[in-house]
Amino acid sequence: MKVVFCTDDKPRYLTLLKVAVRSLREVMGQDAPCLCVYAGDNPATLDLLAGENIPVARHRPRLSFDGASEHVRHSQGCFLKLELALLPELAEDDFVLYCDTDVMFLRPLDELFALRPAYMGMAREYTTPFYHEHSKLTYELDGRTYTVPMPFPIWTFSSGVTLFNLARLRRLRLIDHFLAFSQQNLDRIGNLDQSLLNYYFGKRITRLDDRWNRPPYHADCHATAHIVHFHGPKPWEGNSSQKWARDLAINDFERMSRLWMDWLGPEERADLEQA
Repeated sequence: MKVVFCTDDKPRYLTLLKVAVRSLREVMGQDAPCLCVYAGDNPATLDLLAGENIPVARHRPRLSFDGASEHVRHSQGCFLKLELALLPELAEDDFVLYCDTDVMFLRPLDELFALRPAYMGMAREYTTPFYHEHSKLTYELDGRTYTVPMPFPIWTFSSGVTLFNLARLRRLRLIDHFLAFSQQNLDRIGNLDQSLLNYYFGKRITRLDDRWNRPPYHADCHATAHIVHFHGPKPWEGNSSQKWARDLAINDFERMSRLWMDWLGPEERADLEQA
Protein backbone atom coordinates (compact mmCIF):
# COMPACT_ATOMS: atom_id res chain seq x y z
CA MET A 1 0.00 0.00 0.00
CA LYS A 2 1.28 3.46 -0.86
CA VAL A 3 1.91 5.97 1.92
CA VAL A 4 0.96 9.44 0.69
CA PHE A 5 2.18 12.78 1.99
CA CYS A 6 1.29 16.33 0.95
CA THR A 7 3.67 19.25 1.09
CA ASP A 8 4.18 22.88 0.27
CA ASP A 9 7.38 24.95 0.19
CA LYS A 10 7.85 25.65 3.90
CA PRO A 11 11.49 24.65 4.66
CA ARG A 12 10.80 23.13 8.07
CA TYR A 13 7.88 21.09 6.75
CA LEU A 14 10.10 19.77 3.97
CA THR A 15 12.51 18.65 6.69
CA LEU A 16 9.61 16.93 8.44
CA LEU A 17 8.88 15.13 5.17
CA LYS A 18 12.47 13.91 4.91
CA VAL A 19 12.30 12.28 8.34
CA ALA A 20 8.86 10.80 7.63
CA VAL A 21 10.06 9.09 4.45
CA ARG A 22 13.41 8.01 5.89
CA SER A 23 11.78 6.42 8.93
CA LEU A 24 9.09 4.79 6.73
CA ARG A 25 11.80 3.13 4.65
CA GLU A 26 13.58 2.01 7.78
CA VAL A 27 10.57 0.10 9.14
CA MET A 28 9.00 -1.03 5.84
CA GLY A 29 12.01 -1.42 3.56
CA GLN A 30 13.78 0.88 1.14
CA ASP A 31 11.31 -0.03 -1.60
CA ALA A 32 8.25 0.95 0.46
CA PRO A 33 5.95 2.76 -2.02
CA CYS A 34 5.23 6.37 -1.20
CA LEU A 35 4.04 9.47 -2.99
CA CYS A 36 4.22 13.19 -2.27
CA VAL A 37 1.43 15.41 -3.56
CA TYR A 38 2.65 18.90 -4.41
CA ALA A 39 0.66 21.82 -5.79
CA GLY A 40 3.54 24.24 -6.23
CA ASP A 41 6.25 24.82 -8.82
CA ASN A 42 9.33 25.71 -6.78
CA PRO A 43 12.40 24.12 -8.43
CA ALA A 44 14.20 23.90 -5.05
CA THR A 45 11.35 21.86 -3.59
CA LEU A 46 11.28 19.55 -6.61
CA ASP A 47 15.06 19.11 -6.39
CA LEU A 48 14.79 18.22 -2.70
CA LEU A 49 12.11 15.61 -3.40
CA ALA A 50 14.18 14.15 -6.23
CA GLY A 51 17.25 14.08 -3.98
CA GLU A 52 15.31 12.03 -1.43
CA ASN A 53 13.97 9.75 -4.19
CA ILE A 54 10.39 10.66 -3.30
CA PRO A 55 7.93 10.25 -6.20
CA VAL A 56 5.87 13.39 -6.81
CA ALA A 57 2.32 13.93 -8.01
CA ARG A 58 1.92 17.49 -9.31
CA HIS A 59 -1.66 18.48 -8.60
CA ARG A 60 -3.73 21.56 -9.33
CA PRO A 61 -6.29 21.64 -6.47
CA ARG A 62 -9.96 21.70 -7.31
CA LEU A 63 -10.76 23.58 -4.10
CA SER A 64 -10.50 27.34 -4.43
CA PHE A 65 -9.50 29.48 -1.46
CA ASP A 66 -10.48 32.82 -2.94
CA GLY A 67 -12.32 34.72 -0.23
CA ALA A 68 -11.43 32.22 2.49
CA SER A 69 -10.11 33.39 5.85
CA GLU A 70 -6.38 34.08 6.23
CA HIS A 71 -6.03 31.03 8.49
CA VAL A 72 -7.48 28.76 5.81
CA ARG A 73 -5.45 30.34 2.99
CA HIS A 74 -2.24 29.99 5.01
CA SER A 75 -2.92 26.24 5.46
CA GLN A 76 -3.91 25.36 1.89
CA GLY A 77 -1.45 22.47 1.75
CA CYS A 78 -3.33 20.43 4.35
CA PHE A 79 -6.45 20.37 2.14
CA LEU A 80 -4.64 18.43 -0.60
CA LYS A 81 -5.38 15.17 1.21
CA LEU A 82 -9.08 15.70 0.48
CA GLU A 83 -8.46 15.32 -3.26
CA LEU A 84 -6.44 12.08 -3.38
CA ALA A 85 -9.24 10.24 -5.17
CA LEU A 86 -8.75 12.61 -8.15
CA LEU A 87 -5.06 11.88 -8.74
CA PRO A 88 -4.11 9.92 -11.87
CA GLU A 89 -1.07 8.62 -9.95
CA LEU A 90 -3.45 6.84 -7.54
CA ALA A 91 -6.03 5.70 -10.08
CA GLU A 92 -5.05 2.03 -9.62
CA ASP A 93 -4.98 2.24 -5.81
CA ASP A 94 -8.15 1.24 -3.97
CA PHE A 95 -6.65 2.07 -0.56
CA VAL A 96 -3.84 4.42 0.48
CA LEU A 97 -2.47 5.55 3.81
CA TYR A 98 -2.25 9.32 4.10
CA CYS A 99 0.09 10.81 6.74
CA ASP A 100 0.90 14.38 7.66
CA THR A 101 4.58 15.21 7.22
CA ASP A 102 5.05 15.62 10.98
CA VAL A 103 5.08 11.88 11.60
CA MET A 104 7.83 9.38 12.40
CA PHE A 105 7.45 5.66 11.87
CA LEU A 106 8.64 3.44 14.73
CA ARG A 107 7.18 0.02 14.00
CA PRO A 108 5.84 -1.92 10.98
CA LEU A 109 2.54 -1.02 9.34
CA ASP A 110 1.48 -4.45 8.06
CA GLU A 111 -1.54 -4.75 10.35
CA LEU A 112 -2.72 -1.28 9.38
CA PHE A 113 -2.28 -2.03 5.67
CA ALA A 114 -4.47 -5.12 6.07
CA LEU A 115 -7.49 -3.06 7.18
CA ARG A 116 -10.26 -2.21 4.73
CA PRO A 117 -12.46 0.61 6.11
CA ALA A 118 -15.74 1.23 4.35
CA TYR A 119 -14.89 4.90 3.75
CA MET A 120 -11.81 5.85 5.78
CA GLY A 121 -10.12 5.00 9.04
CA MET A 122 -8.75 7.47 11.59
CA ALA A 123 -7.75 7.37 15.24
CA ARG A 124 -9.46 9.46 17.88
CA GLU A 125 -8.45 13.08 18.39
CA TYR A 126 -8.00 13.46 22.13
CA THR A 127 -7.32 17.18 22.33
CA THR A 128 -10.34 18.77 20.64
CA PRO A 129 -13.92 17.55 21.02
CA PHE A 130 -16.18 18.06 18.04
CA TYR A 131 -18.33 21.08 18.85
CA HIS A 132 -19.94 23.30 16.26
CA GLU A 133 -22.64 25.91 15.90
CA HIS A 134 -24.68 24.16 13.23
CA SER A 135 -27.40 21.52 13.38
CA LYS A 136 -26.97 20.94 9.65
CA LEU A 137 -24.92 22.13 6.69
CA THR A 138 -25.97 22.27 3.06
CA TYR A 139 -24.29 22.28 -0.32
CA GLU A 140 -25.34 22.38 -3.96
CA LEU A 141 -24.24 20.13 -6.80
CA ASP A 142 -25.65 20.02 -10.33
CA GLY A 143 -28.55 22.27 -9.37
CA ARG A 144 -29.66 20.18 -6.40
CA THR A 145 -29.34 21.06 -2.71
CA TYR A 146 -28.14 18.44 -0.24
CA THR A 147 -28.29 18.52 3.56
CA VAL A 148 -25.70 17.04 5.91
CA PRO A 149 -26.97 16.68 9.50
CA MET A 150 -24.42 17.50 12.19
CA PRO A 151 -24.27 14.99 15.08
CA PHE A 152 -23.73 16.87 18.35
CA PRO A 153 -21.51 16.37 20.14
CA ILE A 154 -19.15 13.66 18.98
CA TRP A 155 -15.42 13.28 19.41
CA THR A 156 -13.28 14.25 16.49
CA PHE A 157 -11.17 11.82 14.51
CA SER A 158 -7.63 12.97 13.69
CA SER A 159 -6.96 13.35 9.97
CA GLY A 160 -3.18 13.40 10.47
CA VAL A 161 -3.14 9.67 9.72
CA THR A 162 -5.99 8.51 7.48
CA LEU A 163 -6.50 5.19 5.72
CA PHE A 164 -8.55 6.21 2.68
CA ASN A 165 -10.81 3.91 0.71
CA LEU A 166 -10.30 5.70 -2.60
CA ALA A 167 -12.39 3.20 -4.52
CA ARG A 168 -15.40 4.07 -2.35
CA LEU A 169 -14.79 7.81 -2.72
CA ARG A 170 -14.78 7.48 -6.51
CA ARG A 171 -18.02 5.48 -6.55
CA LEU A 172 -21.26 7.31 -7.40
CA ARG A 173 -19.37 10.62 -7.51
CA LEU A 174 -18.95 10.66 -3.74
CA ILE A 175 -15.71 12.65 -4.10
CA ASP A 176 -17.58 15.27 -6.16
CA HIS A 177 -20.22 15.57 -3.44
CA PHE A 178 -17.62 15.82 -0.69
CA LEU A 179 -15.57 18.48 -2.47
CA ALA A 180 -18.70 20.50 -3.25
CA PHE A 181 -19.60 20.32 0.44
CA SER A 182 -16.05 21.33 1.38
CA GLN A 183 -15.88 24.24 -1.05
CA GLN A 184 -19.19 25.70 0.11
CA ASN A 185 -18.48 25.31 3.82
CA LEU A 186 -14.88 26.52 4.13
CA ASP A 187 -16.07 29.45 6.24
CA ARG A 188 -17.93 27.18 8.68
CA ILE A 189 -15.10 24.90 9.78
CA GLY A 190 -13.16 24.97 13.01
CA ASN A 191 -10.17 22.72 12.34
CA LEU A 192 -9.39 22.92 8.64
CA ASP A 193 -9.52 19.67 6.62
CA GLN A 194 -10.11 17.61 9.76
CA SER A 195 -13.41 19.35 10.42
CA LEU A 196 -14.59 18.82 6.85
CA LEU A 197 -13.91 15.08 7.01
CA ASN A 198 -15.61 14.77 10.40
CA TYR A 199 -18.57 16.95 9.41
CA TYR A 200 -19.29 15.12 6.17
CA PHE A 201 -18.46 11.49 6.97
CA GLY A 202 -19.23 11.50 10.70
CA LYS A 203 -20.13 8.03 11.96
CA ARG A 204 -19.08 6.44 8.69
CA ILE A 205 -15.47 6.87 9.80
CA THR A 206 -13.84 3.68 11.09
CA ARG A 207 -11.92 4.16 14.30
CA LEU A 208 -8.27 3.07 14.14
CA ASP A 209 -6.31 1.89 17.14
CA ASP A 210 -4.38 4.65 18.91
CA ARG A 211 -1.00 3.10 18.05
CA TRP A 212 -1.39 4.25 14.47
CA ASN A 213 -1.47 7.94 15.46
CA ARG A 214 0.24 8.61 18.79
CA PRO A 215 1.33 12.10 19.89
CA PRO A 216 4.70 12.15 21.67
CA TYR A 217 3.25 13.91 24.71
CA HIS A 218 1.21 10.80 25.58
CA ALA A 219 2.90 8.76 28.31
CA ASP A 220 2.73 5.48 26.39
CA CYS A 221 3.99 6.83 23.06
CA HIS A 222 7.38 5.09 23.00
CA ALA A 223 5.95 1.81 24.27
CA THR A 224 2.98 1.56 21.89
CA ALA A 225 3.29 3.86 18.86
CA HIS A 226 3.78 2.54 15.37
CA ILE A 227 3.33 6.06 13.99
CA VAL A 228 4.38 9.04 16.12
CA HIS A 229 2.52 12.19 15.15
CA PHE A 230 4.02 15.49 16.32
CA HIS A 231 0.54 16.97 16.60
CA GLY A 232 1.21 20.20 18.46
CA PRO A 233 4.81 21.22 19.11
CA LYS A 234 7.24 20.03 16.46
CA PRO A 235 10.44 18.21 17.44
CA TRP A 236 12.43 21.44 17.63
CA GLU A 237 9.86 23.32 19.75
CA GLY A 238 10.41 21.73 23.17
CA ASN A 239 11.88 24.96 24.52
CA SER A 240 9.49 27.23 22.67
CA SER A 241 8.65 30.63 24.10
CA GLN A 242 4.97 29.78 23.57
CA LYS A 243 3.30 28.37 26.66
CA TRP A 244 1.05 25.95 24.75
CA ALA A 245 4.10 24.29 23.21
CA ARG A 246 5.92 24.00 26.54
CA ASP A 247 2.80 22.55 28.16
CA LEU A 248 2.78 19.71 25.60
CA ALA A 249 6.53 19.01 25.73
CA ILE A 250 5.94 16.30 28.35
CA ASN A 251 6.11 12.52 28.80
CA ASP A 252 7.83 11.02 25.73
CA PHE A 253 8.17 14.29 23.82
CA GLU A 254 11.88 14.80 24.52
CA ARG A 255 12.72 11.17 23.77
CA MET A 256 10.77 11.19 20.51
CA SER A 257 12.33 14.51 19.52
CA ARG A 258 15.81 13.07 19.98
CA LEU A 259 14.91 10.07 17.84
CA TRP A 260 13.53 12.42 15.20
CA MET A 261 16.69 14.56 15.22
CA ASP A 262 18.82 11.45 14.75
CA TRP A 263 17.44 11.16 11.22
CA LEU A 264 19.08 14.47 10.25
CA GLY A 265 22.69 15.15 9.32
CA PRO A 266 24.67 18.05 10.88
CA GLU A 267 23.99 20.39 7.94
CA GLU A 268 20.29 19.59 8.02
CA ARG A 269 20.14 20.34 11.74
CA ALA A 270 21.89 23.67 11.14
CA ASP A 271 19.50 24.53 8.33
CA LEU A 272 16.57 23.66 10.59
CA GLU A 273 17.76 26.11 13.23
CA GLN A 274 18.11 28.89 10.66
CA ALA A 275 14.77 28.30 8.90
